[in-house]
Amino acid sequence: MSLYSDYLAEIEKRKTQGLHPKPIEDCALVRELIAQIKDTRNEHREGSLNFFIYNTLPGTTSAAGVKAQFLEEIIRGDAVVAEITQKFAFELLSHMKGGPSVEVLLNLALGDNAETAKNAASVLKTQVFLYEADTNRLETAYKTGNALAE
Repeated sequence: MSLYSDYLAEIEKRKTQGLHPKPIEDCALVRELIAQIKDTRNEHREGSLNFFIYNTLPGTTSAAGVKAQFLEEIIRGDAVVAEITQKFAFELLSHMKGGPSVEVLLNLALGDNAETAKNAASVLKTQVFLYEADTNRLETAYKTGNALAE
């Protein structure tokens, strides 16, 4: 049985208890969701998209790390998902509020693509949970003349 099937079974069990689906915090399940999203003919693609977008925990969970990395792939154009545009991917990153999402936003803001960097910097300005490592990256970029780091 797959992690996805296990998750669906758990959802059904929780329904009988009057509970909503549990948020996803396991990176392995998110990886399975992404595989099903990438397979445009997968029978679980729509459900996987929904769970990826709305049920994956933000913050510093392992699931958030995998989600942020996939959103970065979409923004860079390395992965194409019709339902998740570059703009929507930035929006999803903005709601994650820290941890892996900030790392991805910094990667993009300090990267070579000027338009992507500008968009990432705009989202990064709204984030409140930056760690010392994040501010150190910004400081280093600023000292080396990166205009967006300013």
